[in-house]
Amino acid sequence: MDELSFFGSCLSLALAIIAATILLPLSLLVRRALSTKETGGPRLPPGPWNLPVLGSLHHLLGAPPHRALLRLSRRHGPLMQLRLGEVLTFVVSSPEAAMEVMKTKDPAFAGRPRGPTVDVVGRGLVFAPYGAYWQQMRKVCVAELLGARHVRRRMERIRQAEVSRLVESVVGSASAAAVVNLSEALAVLTNNVIARAVFGAECRQRQAFLRELDVVATMAGVFSLPDLYPSSRLVRWLSRGDMRHLRRSYARVQRIVDGVIQDRIKARRGTFAAVDGAAGADDDVQDEDLLDVLLRLQVEGSLAFPLTAETICAVVSVSAPSRPSSCPKTRMT
Repeated sequence: MDELSFFGSCLSLALAIIAATILLPLSLLVRRALSTKETGGPRLPPGPWNLPVLGSLHHLLGAPPHRALLRLSRRHGPLMQLRLGEVLTFVVSSPEAAMEVMKTKDPAFAGRPRGPTVDVVGRGLVFAPYGAYWQQMRKVCVAELLGARHVRRRMERIRQAEVSRLVESVVGSASAAAVVNLSEALAVLTNNVIARAVFGAECRQRQAFLRELDVVATMAGVFSLPDLYPSSRLVRWLSRGDMRHLRRSYARVQRIVDGVIQDRIKARRGTFAAVDGAAGADDDVQDEDLLDVLLRLQVEGSLAFPLTAETICAVVSVSAPSRPSSCPKTRMT
């Protein structure tokens, strides 16, 4: 009888511990929700119901991401919230809401999310915080790289040469009665045009750079646990192998770009000067590629935030094309 009583006491204690383990977190969540309502917390858009730890991630399973988001937006409206792990995310899916976010209230939404992956590969322009530096880099890209006059001058000959090469390849395949994969051929055409605009016609390390950049783009283009749970030390510890691989791949990209920069400086030593107003300036600008432009601006020293080798590497990496193997496989239907 004493043994049965002792066993019953142990069982009761175990059940009490289990109940406390389950009910304590639930009570904290309920208390937090009630306190938020009582204190008038931030008014958030509607969204789907969330699971503990996962948040809204389970709603994105079973369908391509764009289809899953379309289904959710039809149910919850053109502006909805998702909690991807720990990260609160807003999804905008109507022209009116997009205009409000991207134009009317653009400064309020101009920040870029930070995370372990962005800390590794997000240097430069795309993920830079909104401010004077970002505005300077945007001005450089618009004025020196994306302006209509500069694009026409730099890109016209490149496009003509690469299109001629593509046509010759198709004609040769047709003469041999061979099958032509136009999707792959057009992807190669696009990559060649952009790569020549970035590096110029002659760059020995271009293929090595594209291979390493493909690895980085593949790793950085998917959900990673450290980005979904940035405050979790356990997640960071479990993902340390992936992050180490990403850092090493991006370091190889930087080493390749540094080598290309040094080769370009040696090949054109003394020629990176301001060409505006100089004789033959139009021809010089026409022959410049993206790397030449960035190095010229670095030598001129006219920018409030000087261009460093790391910044040039980041801009070149963002501007360079992806290899055909890294093209998105999602079919938008």
